Parts: sequence; structure tokens; C-alpha cells
Amino acid sequence: MTELFGQVNKLDPNKGLVTLRMSDDDLHTLQKYHATNQQQVLSVIASDDNEPTPKQRRFAFALLNDIWLSQVGGAWLETVESTRRHFYGTYEYYHGLDFGEFSLSAVKGNKSDTNEFINMLLDYAVLHNISLSVKPLNELEPQEIAHWEYQCLMNKCCVICGKRPSDLHHLDTIGQGVDRRKTNHLKHRAVQLCRIHHQEAHSLGIETFLQKHHLTGIKIDERIAEVHRLNTGD
Repeated sequence: MTELFGQVNKLDPNKGLVTLRMSDDDLHTLQKYHATNQQQVLSVIASDDNEPTPKQRRFAFALLNDIWLSQVGGAWLETVESTRRHFYGTYEYYHGLDFGEFSLSAVKGNKSDTNEFINMLLDYAVLHNISLSVKPLNELEPQEIAHWEYQCLMNKCCVICGKRPSDLHHLDTIGQGVDRRKTNHLKHRAVQLCRIHHQEAHSLGIETFLQKHHLTGIKIDERIAEVHRLNTGD
């Protein structure tokens, strides 16, 4: 069974017809099955505003697959399924849930738990320098982007592409002629960027760059300052 997603575009209850808006990939998959000339039976699950979105679920499963492909972590990485079970169990343990209570399914899951689960997977990936097949900034919910920005600053990987090496990039003007080694960096905004995206930020200008990548920047705190050896005194 292949799971596909679509948004209801039009309903005609008199004729029993439903028109769906689907992504190109899902539509091509459906066309491939239809080309076999076998009768297709679709299972439709209606979702409400509290259920995990297809975008969330796809991203979570992509992250699980990336982690499995990396083979970083131990024997539990034997299969994608064992990897999934491990992280489900880890999430349940640290959030005080019963075994089997967490799920990414549209039936049992919810948006907030799915967002936190994705954050946990991203934390693991960035900590172990795991290459991601999908860029987080294109997939994360707006309220979750700040968490990714912070983790990238703490682990020194580019917030856009995840590459290393990368550098802390100041978003707030410190002042012309001011020695940054002696400046108190606390509460100044920053993002972590590789050389390519650092150049893009200078080329586009800060505000255009931030809008393009849906970034706001993170105010430097004591932990970030310590990782990057930034001055925090007057």
C-alpha cells in the first residue's frame, strides 16, 4: 500500500465525486498505478486542524531515513523500522507517555507532538553531523524554525544547508570601527552560515536574505557565546 495525500478541491455529493489537489509526485505515483488497468481503491482519511499535516509526516519520515542511512548510533539502526521504533520509544520516555502512545499517523497523532518529535530528530542529526536529504527551513512550521536556528549556532552548522564548516554571522550592526573581540555580544542577533550562504547574505542584504529563508535570527546568549568564544563583558 502506498500512502498519498491530497487536498479536497471540490465536492459533488449528488454525483458522489471528489476532486483532489495533489502534489506532482503523488499524482505521478497514482498515474503509475492507474496505468496497470487495475481498478484502484483509495482509502480516504479526513484530517482536522490538530492532526499531523502530510508535510510534517513526510519530513519526519525523511529524517528517520536519513538517520538510518547514516548508520550513526548502534544496533537499533538495523532497519528503518527499528530506527523508527527506537525514536518513538525515546520520545515517549522523555515526555512521560505510555509505550505505543506516540504516533505520526493522521489517526492517532497530533501537530504539537509531531513538531517536538521532528525537533528531537533534528537535534540528533545536527549533533552527529548527519547529512539531510531535505532542507529543514523548507519543511518546518514557522514556530519551530527558531529551534533549528539555535541548534545550528550551538553545533556550528549552516542553518540553510547544514554544511560544515560554517561561521556565526551577525545580523545586528555592532558599529563601524568597533573591535568585535572587545564588544559584548549578548543579545545581538546571529545566524550560522556556510561560506556560500554567507556570501549570499552580503549580496542580498540582511532583510531580503532573512525573508527569503524565513529566518529571524537568534539573540546570542551565554551558551552560544561560550561555543563561539565571544566576549560577554563590557
